[in-house]
Amino acid sequence: MPTRYATFTGRVRALLVDTCIVAAGLVVVVIGADFAGRIPGSGRIAWLAMFALLVMYEPVLIWRRGATIGHARNHLRVVRVQTGRAPGFLLSFARYAAKVVLGLPSFVTMAFTRKHQAVHDWLTQTVVEVAPDADPDAAPYYVERQDDPGEVLPSAGRRLAIVVAYLIGILVLYAIVQRMIDPDGCAAEQSCVGGQRIAVEALTLAWLAVSFAATIAGWNGSLPGARRSPVPSDPPVA
Repeated sequence: MPTRYATFTGRVRALLVDTCIVAAGLVVVVIGADFAGRIPGSGRIAWLAMFALLVMYEPVLIWRRGATIGHARNHLRVVRVQTGRAPGFLLSFARYAAKVVLGLPSFVTMAFTRKHQAVHDWLTQTVVEVAPDADPDAAPYYVERQDDPGEVLPSAGRRLAIVVAYLIGILVLYAIVQRMIDPDGCAAEQSCVGGQRIAVEALTLAWLAVSFAATIAGWNGSLPGARRSPVPSDPPVA
């Protein structure tokens, strides 16, 4: 059976489960800290517990088990592309940090990559698979995208040039939109507040995610200007 890769909906379900677990844990910590407020050092312990839940929950579980509770509940696991095993702690932490920084836009590249990788997967050379022992009907899945033998990629130089052109265009568009939502330049001074701050941060995340998506799509021959083309057929023999 070919490797089965997780779908976007499956990964979102896993993310929701993990979010609920972390949120419930934080509530328990806060309530416990309130009851133990008079015990010396309880505040420090509470802060450490919250740090562990917010920062270490996913990296540690993926390092030790290859899956968070959310992944396991949805029959998924995270493995390295090169080894097929769970990534080490540092790689798991880097993967989690990239996912937190990029947010949901990170998943855009699942539509272009061969192994249905999000940006944080691609950066750390990991994939999210359906567990090998899971029933084929337990969870929907994708298989690896295959190159069409009747198509050929443009040259590496052409693909690189097109990717750079797109990145410049995306950057210019980002600057125009940012100017529209931040005419006073509060982002540069880090003084934006309220809805304007949220809009500026969301725009920056979207710019990063779209830039990553354009880079991967361009290198895979999916961008206009550097698309795959049919393999030239041999001329008929006279």
